[in-house]
Amino acid sequence: MRLLPGLSPLRHRDFALYWVGQCVSQIGTFVEMTATTYLLYAITNSPLLLGVGGLVRGLPILALALFGGALADRIDRKRLLVYTQAAQVVTSIILGTLVATGSVQFWHIYVIGFVNSTLSAFDAPARNSFYPSLIPRADFQNAVTLSSVIFRLSTLLGPAIAGILIATAGPASPFFVNAASYFAIIFALLLIRTKFAATTGPRISLRTAAWGGIQYAMRSPVLPLILVTEGALSIFGHNSALITIFASDVLHVGPAGLGLLLSSIGAGAIVGTLVLVATGEVRPKGALMIVAGALYAAALLGFAVSTSFALSMAVLFVLGVADSGWGAMRNTIAQLATTDAYRGRVMSMITVTSRGLTNAGQIETGAIVAAAGPAVGAAINAVLVALSVATVAFRSPRLRGFRSSAHVDVVEPAAP
Repeated sequence: MRLLPGLSPLRHRDFALYWVGQCVSQIGTFVEMTATTYLLYAITNSPLLLGVGGLVRGLPILALALFGGALADRIDRKRLLVYTQAAQVVTSIILGTLVATGSVQFWHIYVIGFVNSTLSAFDAPARNSFYPSLIPRADFQNAVTLSSVIFRLSTLLGPAIAGILIATAGPASPFFVNAASYFAIIFALLLIRTKFAATTGPRISLRTAAWGGIQYAMRSPVLPLILVTEGALSIFGHNSALITIFASDVLHVGPAGLGLLLSSIGAGAIVGTLVLVATGEVRPKGALMIVAGALYAAALLGFAVSTSFALSMAVLFVLGVADSGWGAMRNTIAQLATTDAYRGRVMSMITVTSRGLTNAGQIETGAIVAAAGPAVGAAINAVLVALSVATVAFRSPRLRGFRSSAHVDVVEPAAP
């Protein structure tokens, strides 16, 4: 059977094993995340304490992801992933047991969330730098797109499965289901035959290695602007707080309308990802990334000025399409522009800018909406996103013209 062009990485046995295992595990992760939010709010009935839970999960990513990337460049990434996934089996079982026995308190959720995010600070860079070793360079873009499919499916299916489990089997069941889902990726990793050779050379501290990764990225002609623009999108782009405020104070649609607005973004992202899967390799990656970023900024501006629920859903759908294209091209360019010896550290910087700054984005949203109102605040953010994309377009011809065959030479930092 002939595969769609974007499915070409699945022809490689080890990548196919890894992709299926990741898909099952990530859906389980979103099942637990949804159940955790539900449980924390049910126990505390406090929006403030619910927000603190998000802060507790965000801090370890900001503090430790660079060290996680340095470790991923030093040891066998497959072994590191097996350890982090196995550890999260234990935390899920502990929290599920506390819920099942009626012993859970809100601080238990904070502690488990902090531990899981600490593990993620080491797991995410290893996970994102591992799969390029399973496929040829020509399949990098398609592999990134398929990884995006995992995320989109997880955000779509995970919350729905969690809701069904809580309603039918009780609030403890999602945690045990997530614990079981980790075995899919653990078994897949154990079956993978590809060998990973850890970086050789003098042993240096993780702190020195992390700093070396920052120096490497800053010497690249393309990576700094990718990181800056990704940070701008994380801080000034859309987030659940912004959509919630508009649903309540501008569109006056209530919880059901809020769900439809959020679903519009998800639907657009899924459509955009599927288009990339059907298209396969896109050669002018830099140009597509810039076009997607500009479309994202325009859609965000359209959402800012809209007072129509139907129009808001439409522009959020476009925003989701643009977001999927931006993310796929950004990750692909970052992978292609990085040598394997520094891949874990560069991916850790992507993790910090895309995931670690999420909480900063919600704080910025609250501050600018309080100062200028929802419409003006969102419009200002859209302009700031547009300026960051324009900076990429005009300041970096190498990034603007980045194509599939591009080779980026980076002067590596001198050994300490």
